[in-house]
Amino acid sequence: MNGNTKNRMVHKTRPILLAVLRIAFALVLLGVSSARVLQAQPKNRRVVKEYPVNRAKVESLQRWVNAGHDTWCRNPDSVASATLQRVAPESASYGYDLASQPVEREKGAPMKAVYTFHSLDGQTTYRITLRRYRWLLPTAGTAHEMVWLPARTEIITTPTLN
Repeated sequence: MNGNTKNRMVHKTRPILLAVLRIAFALVLLGVSSARVLQAQPKNRRVVKEYPVNRAKVESLQRWVNAGHDTWCRNPDSVASATLQRVAPESASYGYDLASQPVEREKGAPMKAVYTFHSLDGQTTYRITLRRYRWLLPTAGTAHEMVWLPARTEIITTPTLN
C-alpha cells in the first residue's frame, strides 16, 4: 500500500467514526436523563393489614346469617363494600354504591375474591381480599350459603410530584 491509499482509507473512515461517536454520546446522554427521571419518581406507600380468623366467632356469624340476619355477608360485593368503608371512611362520603365505584374484581378460586378499588383522585388504591373457609361448609349447608370474610386489605398510596 502506498501513502495515497492510506489517506483515502482514513478519509473514508473518519466520517463513520464521527457518526458512531455521536450516536454513542447521544445514547449516554439519554441514559443519564432517564436515570434522573426514575430517581425523581416518588415511591408508593403500601400498608397491609391481615385479619386474624377466630373460628368460633366465624361459625357463630355463620349461624347468625343462617337464621336470616345480615344475609348480605353471603354477597362478596357487599362484604367488600363494608370493608372498604371501614378502611377508607372517606369512601362512604362519595355517596355511591359499590357497583358504581371504580372497582375491579379478579377472577379466582370460588373461595377467594380480590377487589381493587381506586379512589376518585387516583392517588390511592385499595385491594381487599375476601375468603370463605371450607370448615364452614357443615355449618352453612352449601358453599353458596357460606359467608365471606375480609382476609387482607392493602392500601397503596402514590404521592404527588409537587
